Amino acid sequence: MVINLEEKINKIKEVLKRLDLSICEKVIFIYLLIFSENNSVKISRYELSRNLRISNLTLGKYLSLLKTKKLIYKKQVRADGRYSANQYSFLEEERSD
Repeated sequence: MVINLEEKINKIKEVLKRLDLSICEKVIFIYLLIFSENNSVKISRYELSRNLRISNLTLGKYLSLLKTKKLIYKKQVRADGRYSANQYSFLEEERSD
């Protein structure tokens, strides 16, 4: 479980050394990790793509790759009966998609 700053830094170092990840995957993962609290972060794809200055299509591609590699898990969050944001976590037991 990644909670404190030191653990986040160690996880970032580990991800940066991975040869099976593209630079886009690394940046998206690090972004999500930095803004996470208690191993998860709730953010809309629009906000994420805007902040990283990449298209929604590109974001979707790399989020899918990160999910396939089991680095992140996604849960869709509902508000007022509609999907409002996604919750990304780093632990499989928090997954529900």
